[in-house]
Amino acid sequence: MANIEAVAEQIDGFLNCVRLISENQREILFGNSGDIITTTQGHILMLLAQNGPQTNTQLAGALEVTAAAVTKAVKGLYAEPNVYVTPVADEQDGRVIRWTITASGGTLASEHARCHRETIEEYQQILADFSADEQQTITKFMTQLETKLRQENAHGKK
Repeated sequence: MANIEAVAEQIDGFLNCVRLISENQREILFGNSGDIITTTQGHILMLLAQNGPQTNTQLAGALEVTAAAVTKAVKGLYAEPNVYVTPVADEQDGRVIRWTITASGGTLASEHARCHRETIEEYQQILADFSADEQQTITKFMTQLETKLRQENAHGKK
C-alpha cells in the first residue's frame, strides 16, 4: 500500500498542475480546437449553439463564472474581423441584450464540442486500465475531494 503522505503530496502536485494548466481557462480539454478562442469562449459558443440566445447573466450562471468574465470573453467573440456572436435586443425589454451565435461561431462551437467528446474518450481510456472496484474508489475519492474544494471555495468567498 502506498504511503499516505506520498499520495497526499502526489494529489497536491496534481491539483497544482491542473491549476497552472487551467489558469485563465474555464476547463481543461484534450484535442486541439485551433487556439483561435479560449476554452471559456468555446464553451460560451457551445452553450449558445445548444440553447439559443442568452444574456451575460445566463451564460455566467451556466459556466459558474462571474458576469465580468463572460463580458470579457464575449467582447473577444464580438470583435472584428471575426464576429462569432451578435447582440440581439430582448423582445420584452429592449434594454436586455442576448447574444446569438453566427455561422462562423457555430463552426467553433462544433469544434469545442468535439474537444469535449475527445476529453471524455481520453478519460475513458485511462479508466479502462482500472477494475470496477478501483473505478468505484476513484469515484468516491473524486466526489469527496470536489465536495471539500467547493466548501473551501464557498468559505473563501464569504
